Amino acid sequence: MTSGDKAIVFLVLGLGLFTGYVWCQSVLTQSENEQLTRDLQIQTQARNTAEWLLHGQEQTMQVFSAIRAANRAARLIDENQRNEAKQTISAATAQDDCGDRLVPSAAADELRRLEQYARAPGGHFSAD
Repeated sequence: MTSGDKAIVFLVLGLGLFTGYVWCQSVLTQSENEQLTRDLQIQTQARNTAEWLLHGQEQTMQVFSAIRAANRAARLIDENQRNEAKQTISAATAQDDCGDRLVPSAAADELRRLEQYARAPGGHFSAD
């Protein structure tokens, strides 16, 4: 075998080794790319889930805020109605002597019964 033949053999052998190395690197790179793609999909899913949960929490907070505002408004309306009723009753009875007279016992019993009904939980009333 001549030195030219040896050089060709070494060149072919070197080219084969280099090709094998490049092929192995491409396989590793492809595997890493696939893993990175899977990781990206998982992270995207996690982000989407977190955004969905956060959006749900924001909606819940908005609902509770609206309920709180409605309750506050209802309390103010009730308080205003109570005050107006007190003023109306006070004005209507200011010149009347009904506050000085005795309440009939039947009327007092009826008022007690209505009070028990109003204070009964859930509006359930047991007649005595």
